[in-house]
Amino acid sequence: MLRAADGPGQTVAGPRVQEIMISRTAQAPSLRRTLSGLRRYRHLLRNLVLKDLKLKYRGSVIGFLWSLANPILMGVVYTVAFTSILGIHNQGFVFYLMLGLLAWTFFASSVGMSTGAIADNGGLVKSVWFPRAILPTATVLFNLTQYLLSVSVILPLMLVYYRVTPEAPMLLFPVFVFLQLLFTIGVALILATSAAFLRDVRHLVEIAITILFWMTPIVYELSSLTNPALRRVLFFSPMTPYISAYQEIFYYRHWPDAAIWATTLGYAVAALVLGLWLIVRNEDSFAERV
Repeated sequence: MLRAADGPGQTVAGPRVQEIMISRTAQAPSLRRTLSGLRRYRHLLRNLVLKDLKLKYRGSVIGFLWSLANPILMGVVYTVAFTSILGIHNQGFVFYLMLGLLAWTFFASSVGMSTGAIADNGGLVKSVWFPRAILPTATVLFNLTQYLLSVSVILPLMLVYYRVTPEAPMLLFPVFVFLQLLFTIGVALILATSAAFLRDVRHLVEIAITILFWMTPIVYELSSLTNPALRRVLFFSPMTPYISAYQEIFYYRHWPDAAIWATTLGYAVAALVLGLWLIVRNEDSFAERV
């Protein structure tokens, strides 16, 4: 309610009005609120990831080993296709192929799942407030867990089978995984927000993933392309620098050059900043859209 002020014709906000104004200000969309909420609701983020893991492997006899089936099967198919049909007899081709496939599967699965992270959780979004960024972030961390499990099994086997001696550049693997994680979270935030307003985003993402796969040096080497202009264009495909980094440190056993560092860091920062800005700006509109 309002009470009269000391001067004629003036009013000031009473305690109740001031309380409402403070409450609305506290709930206004802001990056600080979202980042603070992510820290306060980290238990929710952890529980969402654990829930997805339990649901995925519930009732399964061999558990997470099923997560290895897809990249291994793809590796076998591409190996047969390229070695037996196309006549490529590079001894380390499977090693090169698996480095790209594992990282690509992490990215593609995260991106595909993120389109439904908010749109498919309308009941949760409408019932209680929490940072909406938690939902797409949880899908990325779920896929990151599977990626790390796969790498922890497949990578040592490949190193032993191909008699690859561990070298210093391989120590950079966690750094590039972290940069890919930031980039993937940023893309997931962008797509989760967009899909909440436009359902066609899901179908566009499916097409884009197929196109980007062939624009990324997974089943071929950039150096094998004879057109320099094409090599430059494909290098700036979003996942190319990250997969190139893994190939450099494990397959070629070289230190990544400045171009790889610049693009991996630049993509990670740009995607994350844009994703956070977009989801913060639209956070209070999701309940009306899903």
